[in-house]
Amino acid sequence: MELPGWLEGKSDEEVISALRAEVDNDHNRLADREKLTFFYELIDEPEEDLAGEWDAYCRHASLVDERVSRLRSAALARFDREVVPLPPADAAAVVYGDDDFWFPGFVADRRHGDRDPTDDPWSDLTPEEQLLQAIFGTRPASRSELAGERRRTARGAAEGRDYAVWRSTHQPPDPTARLAAESRVARDRAAIERRFADDWGIELPDSIFRYWLFLVSLGPVEQRALHDTDLRPFGIMDLFDDPACPPRVGLDVRVHGRYYRDPPEFLTFMHGGTDGLHFGLWYDDGRTCTGVASYYNNDGGGVGLPYGTPLEAVREQIEWRQAHLDSEAGKDEPIAANLVEERFRLRALREVLMAFETGDRPDEGRAYHETYRDEHEVLEDGDPSRFETLDGGGALADGESVVPRGRQRPYDRYGWCTNLHEQLTGDPGVVAAWVTEALRRCAAGDPAGALTLGRDLHWASGGDAERERQAHELLVAAYRALGRHNLAGIADAHHRHRDLPQVGVLLT
Repeated sequence: MELPGWLEGKSDEEVISALRAEVDNDHNRLADREKLTFFYELIDEPEEDLAGEWDAYCRHASLVDERVSRLRSAALARFDREVVPLPPADAAAVVYGDDDFWFPGFVADRRHGDRDPTDDPWSDLTPEEQLLQAIFGTRPASRSELAGERRRTARGAAEGRDYAVWRSTHQPPDPTARLAAESRVARDRAAIERRFADDWGIELPDSIFRYWLFLVSLGPVEQRALHDTDLRPFGIMDLFDDPACPPRVGLDVRVHGRYYRDPPEFLTFMHGGTDGLHFGLWYDDGRTCTGVASYYNNDGGGVGLPYGTPLEAVREQIEWRQAHLDSEAGKDEPIAANLVEERFRLRALREVLMAFETGDRPDEGRAYHETYRDEHEVLEDGDPSRFETLDGGGALADGESVVPRGRQRPYDRYGWCTNLHEQLTGDPGVVAAWVTEALRRCAAGDPAGALTLGRDLHWASGGDAERERQAHELLVAAYRALGRHNLAGIADAHHRHRDLPQVGVLLT
């Protein structure tokens, strides 16, 4: 027998290894087929006790795994004993000459198809009907697909039942905690607002107080779940517990929580736990919050277009964590005990958050991000109100840019960003000429070039004193021309303290 095409060109060892892997994987196929048969036979039955169906399925799946494990061990032991010593062509002839022994999963699939040819809903359709259904997405589900959906529904029902039991025994929410939290926020809000109006010159949005209320309402279970997501309040939130807390001597409080590359519009309120991930309120006009942005200070990528609220940002992180747990748990199998516990804690955290915001968004995990992603028009054409900037946040201004640029989209254009970064860190003479022209236009009444180039240089400073100086000069000039004097003050404070070894400056 000649080797199959997919094995040609491989070494003897690679051929034998590939054949062994194929035998091994086919036993997974057998297990999958025999497990699905359980729900295949329930498709037409009423859904009276889905959670009970899942319990019975788990017992069935355990028996299948035991039987398939014995078959797999016997097949692989015989393979190692009888097939491994053979030349590749002879080994392939032995393996492909006895499907019943080596490939029971393939045989089971074939027998299933012979027993129930109606499993394919396309079988009775003409080619024209199949084409129309493919075009309009109206293809009926096969019985195997229906069985898979029933299995997923049953697992969800069982998880919901088990969660209710778990929730009742794991410190359910204290009904007085929310009232106490609301009382605290109402009591301290005015002092917090005064501190930020006096020192930063900004108006704190209602959304940041909902975020704070959410935090102080959490019970031990939800706090553990928030810890699991690696999220923690940081930056300006450190002043919510003590609005009068001063900075260390000689430091400006406005740089507390401010990372080296943070644009002046960015005010950190939450840390993400890895690679310097942090989240900030975004102030385009220097006074009112436009939305939330985030980025990894120690990694690539930009801050992205500002949108949403702090709690929406938390919800997004919850759903990314959910997607990760879903991937670890798989779609159709019993969930490991350690994952069950974490999934339940995350569910409890989500329930509390949805009582404050996003309560109209039932999707979870990957489905959440697929449903609530950026609008197609913004992805394609960019935000019409913002020039694109190297940091990815976009600059809100009218006028003309010194450096050619389009409108900011949610994600950086890699080619444009790479090219601009090379130019900014390349020929100093070219950059100096851009700076001179941007300042000239700013003085003449068009600050767009100074704002955008200043933001670019601020992002690309990379510890270079001249780029830091140029960014500072451009930004202060642009913000003052735009009437954003508090942003000019933040830019000035940041420039004076950009060499700080840490971003925490409050006395603790």
